[in-house]
Amino acid sequence: MKALLLLSGIAILASCQNTPKKSAASDSTQMPEAVASPPVGYYEASLPAASSPGRLIGLTLKSTHDAEMTTDYMNSTPEVLQIGNWSAQEGGKYLVTLITVGSGNPAKDSLTFKKAENGLVYTGTEYGSDGLTLIKKEKPAPAAKELIIWVKSEAECDRGPGFGKTKCYEVIYGDKLMEPWEKLSEPIDGFRFEKGNRYKLKVNRIPRDPRIQDVGAYEYKLIEVLSKEQAK
Repeated sequence: MKALLLLSGIAILASCQNTPKKSAASDSTQMPEAVASPPVGYYEASLPAASSPGRLIGLTLKSTHDAEMTTDYMNSTPEVLQIGNWSAQEGGKYLVTLITVGSGNPAKDSLTFKKAENGLVYTGTEYGSDGLTLIKKEKPAPAAKELIIWVKSEAECDRGPGFGKTKCYEVIYGDKLMEPWEKLSEPIDGFRFEKGNRYKLKVNRIPRDPRIQDVGAYEYKLIEVLSKEQAK
């Protein structure tokens, strides 16, 4: 009889030890708050304009918290490139801080976005009453673009030790001749510069294969000489 009671006690003890414990996740009071996924990716918006073709905005947010924004005014000028970083804020918002490359202006643009179902919504007033909503999508491959370029001088520029020299020009981009002049450190294929003249050109800017090192991102080919006049 004592042996039977002893065996029964052992069985009950083993049953209690093998009963699975209640997981913390099953207890509603123990569940952690949901963590929003980071907004890493490429976002894009096309903004119309009453007196121009408008502008195309592309924003890239990287897992390293680096940020890059391009604004293409679609008026035969190069895109405006801004670089910086992004950080998460309270209330599901994200702060993107940018400076404009090549402008010489150290001032920073600070843009705050709120994550939406299919993209990012700008929460400020910089983009007018219609606002700005960037839609997440696959980042497009670089494409060729036609530019209007004014040229007033030609020289040889050094690419750096071991890379030789290349033609470079003093240029202004766009249909209207508005200073300051900039430097284009790439030859324009098919263009012959004659000293003492100022040119207005239409050129095709073609992206180079990014795997090719030690060259510029683009090559330039002449489409048409729009005007040629004596430089003042």
